[in-house]
Amino acid sequence: MFKLFSKIKGRFNPTENRRRLVVLYIIFVVIPIILSDSLILTSIYNTEQTVRRHHLENEANAIHYTFFNQVDQAAKLGSAIYSSLYVDRFIHDNYESGLDYYNSYRQFFDDTLLHLVTSQSGMDFKIYTDNDTIINGAEFQNIDKAKGTDWYNYVMNSGLKKGLYFDTKIGPNKSILRTIYLFQRLNYYEYNSPNVMLIEIDYAQFVEELENLNYEFKAYICDDDYILMSNGKYSNVAKDYTSVDNLHDISYTQNFEAYGKELQLKIVGAPTSFWYIIKNRWYQLCFMILINIALPLFVSDLMHTTYKNKLKEQETVVARKNAELLALHSQINPHFLFNSLESIRMHSLLKQENETAKMVEHLAKLQRQYTEWQQDNIYIETELDFVKAYLNLQKYRFGDRLSFEIDVADECRELLIPKLTLVTFVENAVVHGIESKTTPGWIFVRISRDESKVTIEIEDTGTGIPEEEAEELLSKMRDANIDMLKEKGRVGIVNACLRLKMITDNNVTFDLDSELGAGTLVQICIPVDKLEGVN
Repeated sequence: MFKLFSKIKGRFNPTENRRRLVVLYIIFVVIPIILSDSLILTSIYNTEQTVRRHHLENEANAIHYTFFNQVDQAAKLGSAIYSSLYVDRFIHDNYESGLDYYNSYRQFFDDTLLHLVTSQSGMDFKIYTDNDTIINGAEFQNIDKAKGTDWYNYVMNSGLKKGLYFDTKIGPNKSILRTIYLFQRLNYYEYNSPNVMLIEIDYAQFVEELENLNYEFKAYICDDDYILMSNGKYSNVAKDYTSVDNLHDISYTQNFEAYGKELQLKIVGAPTSFWYIIKNRWYQLCFMILINIALPLFVSDLMHTTYKNKLKEQETVVARKNAELLALHSQINPHFLFNSLESIRMHSLLKQENETAKMVEHLAKLQRQYTEWQQDNIYIETELDFVKAYLNLQKYRFGDRLSFEIDVADECRELLIPKLTLVTFVENAVVHGIESKTTPGWIFVRISRDESKVTIEIEDTGTGIPEEEAEELLSKMRDANIDMLKEKGRVGIVNACLRLKMITDNNVTFDLDSELGAGTLVQICIPVDKLEGVN
């Protein structure tokens, strides 16, 4: 390139000079602008795609959780009846007369409070039994009334003790009403017993819970053939189920299994075309167009002026402009993400969706730490801000299933620790402890010190770790090295342990105590002097 400029000296034919200027203009202006525009547009598209996918995943996870929350109420009732010796005795007793049965029937509901439980949860139930001394009616029916029905055939053929069944029934005025059943085989005390409990879940209330989530896009819960329910159309309780073939433009699909029923959650209507996404980022597109117009004009004028004075000086200016374009591109990726998150947060605030705005703020705080890495060691107090942001995001996902408590001694807050290490251990506790647990769980973060050492504890009340897996994980933590980062598995924990070993000259100890069904405790002990001034 420098040889090219050194040859452009002396007097040349004006036409030849213009031709060379055009070539230089194309090389140093047009081509860099095209490349930069392509990279910027690609970055905008990929980032928006990622944001949209996360949005769809969050919506799917919320609907999935709501679905199981509704079904679990019926499942818990079925489990209670299944293992109740009192219920088993009631449906197997021989009653000498109708009056004898009626008195026992009234005493049964007085003792069990089943009517109160089912009325509060919007459920209804029937128990089908082969006991001929029970008067057929109300909550107790003869098993012969169930035989031959579609749901009973499904129960018998599925081999399941507990399962879901979507069906329709004839309502008032001979209208069709959609129903959701959860069946429970009552064979806990007698394996071959044909007795079965059928719990009817209020379909309308179920759909109302989905609609109250108030998500932008419509989601549909389907089996292989039909749309079973949704937060939009095709969820009319007074119509038969609609074929799944009516769904088009499916943007996201999540498969899940619910008590033996294979289901799919399909989200429809989230445009993903390139130009649609770019159009939504019009302000960035306008800025890019202004740059495309202004920069060539500026560079063209600069090239013309410098060509009259010094051709070599022109080379320097054009090279500098090219470097500026490349620098602009190198900076736009992370800042675009933060600007995008800020736009989403402000939009949520305008719509008074304050909780969503708060979650976006937490996500932006975490994401900035992942992209801005000027220093590896930060104050423990700053690291705890990331921990709180992460746990608040997870609480948005799990709701009341997740609680946390952070207890840090004041004298520990100004000590330095490798960035994102505590977050890594907390994330591991959430993902491997709380996520698979259906009941509420706690995360505890405790940091204390004495004269010689700092003790960090991360504890969860999750599902716990099998003994062999716990021993293997503890071994990896204690022997963490670079080669382990190439392996699959919990490399995040290995990474955090390795960096703790590096800043402490290997003067750090790790301990792990876990019990299945009770939870897991990770303890880290570090000499105090290793955390003072490690920057």
